[in-house]
Amino acid sequence: MNRFEKINSFRGITKIGLLSNIMFVCFIIVTMIYYSYYLRTGNIVPVVEAAAYTIEVSGFLLMLVSVVGYTVKLRFRLPLKIAMALYFLVEFVIMICDFNVIDISEFYTPASKILIISHCIFSTVVVMFYMQLETDKKCIQYAVAIAAVIMMLASFSIVYNVRVYASVLVNSFAYIILYSLILFFDKREMIYVDCHGDVAKVYEDSGFFDDEK
Repeated sequence: MNRFEKINSFRGITKIGLLSNIMFVCFIIVTMIYYSYYLRTGNIVPVVEAAAYTIEVSGFLLMLVSVVGYTVKLRFRLPLKIAMALYFLVEFVIMICDFNVIDISEFYTPASKILIISHCIFSTVVVMFYMQLETDKKCIQYAVAIAAVIMMLASFSIVYNVRVYASVLVNSFAYIILYSLILFFDKREMIYVDCHGDVAKVYEDSGFFDDEK
C-alpha cells in the first residue's frame, strides 16, 4: 500500500481528523499564552500572531479534508456526513467572527453564555452521530459517550466568563480522545467500518447442527 492509499483510507482520514484537532489545541494554547503576555506587557508580536493563525487555518483545512474524506469514503451514513459538515460550518463561522472579518459585533458576543451553552449542546448532538460508524458495537458507543460527556462539561466554563473558544478547546480534546479510540479499535479489528473501495469481508458461521469434519 503506497502513501496515498494509506491516506485515502478510513484510518488515514481518521488520522487527519485527529491531527486537525491537535492543531486546534495548539492554536488555542499558543493564543492563551500570547494574550497573557500581551496583557502584561502591551507588546504585539506579529510573528507569533501569524504563526498562531497559520496553525488554526491549517487545522481547518485538515478538518475539511477529514469531512470530505468521510463523506466520500464511508458507505451510507448520511446523517453522520451531514452532522460533520454542519459542525465544520459552525466552527468556521465562529472563526470568521473571531477574526473580525465581518463586523457583526452587534450580534456576536464571544463570551455570551447562551452562545457557549448552545455550542456545547450542538457539539454533543453532532458527536452522537459517530455511533453510526458501528451501531452495534459497544466500544464505539462507549467512546462516543465519553466524548459527549467531555463536550457537555465545557458548559461549566461560563462560570469563568471565558470566550466560546473554551468550548472549542474542550471539543478538540474530546475529538482527540474519540479519534484515538476509533483508531485503536480499528487496529485491534474490534470494528469494521465498511468503505467504498474496500474488499468485502465474508464471515462463515457454522450452524448448531453442522458436523465437524
